[in-house]
Amino acid sequence: MWLPLLCSAALTGMPPARGDVAGETEPVVDVSIENYSFRPNEIALRIGGTVRWTNREKRTSHSVLFPVEGGLESERLFPGERWQRTFTQAGTYPYTCGPHPEMKGSIVVSE
Repeated sequence: MWLPLLCSAALTGMPPARGDVAGETEPVVDVSIENYSFRPNEIALRIGGTVRWTNREKRTSHSVLFPVEGGLESERLFPGERWQRTFTQAGTYPYTCGPHPEMKGSIVVSE
């Protein structure tokens, strides 16, 4: 029953409507790290949503650092590497790049 919905979603680029697939999880939001910036740098998602950062630089390593959360930080991401985090609580999560604090982003998680 849900297979046609998934197939049409893949063809149109649109996600299936919420609640149409049993056991559905929140989508993954992709953030590109390029030109010393996070793109997009502001994200809104629901509890259970995941953000995946990919370093698209040619030579520079970056990290994802959450200073408000006691310095929670990803490992260094070298070109082509990814890191992801699932958000389980509502709130605002500002973040920066560990070695490049001028790079900033924010995630707002709602119920």
